[in-house]
Amino acid sequence: MYLFLKYLHILAVIGWISSSSSMSLYLIYKTFVLKDKDQEKERKFYKYLVYLEVFLFSTVISLGLSLYFLFYDDFSITWLRVKILIALLFFAPMEALNLYFILKAKNIEDYKKYDKFVLIISPFLILFGLIIIYMAVFKPD
Repeated sequence: MYLFLKYLHILAVIGWISSSSSMSLYLIYKTFVLKDKDQEKERKFYKYLVYLEVFLFSTVISLGLSLYFLFYDDFSITWLRVKILIALLFFAPMEALNLYFILKAKNIEDYKKYDKFVLIISPFLILFGLIIIYMAVFKPD
């Protein structure tokens, strides 16, 4: 059961990272490098990706916490504690803000604010994502 839940957790993480990074990096490039103003189709598609991203993130959290409570239940394990805290205290609020901005976006000015939000948080998402992957692989204590 543990390996199956871990497998599903890893699949959800891959889906979450894929849906969150691919289109946002493309939109950052298109907005800030190419200075392209016509992004109506991309933004409409991106809204659906954000819904998928939030669903997959919820799945990641649900499966991760299930794994923790079913098989670890020991908050003294440093690498596990740090992973959980990063997920709940950083990624969860960022996903909530992401969903808020995308639901609120109705015009180009809203999208410009959203673009700045994505541009500002992207380096932190990458950094904390790499930290979590490192901890999942090496399990440092």
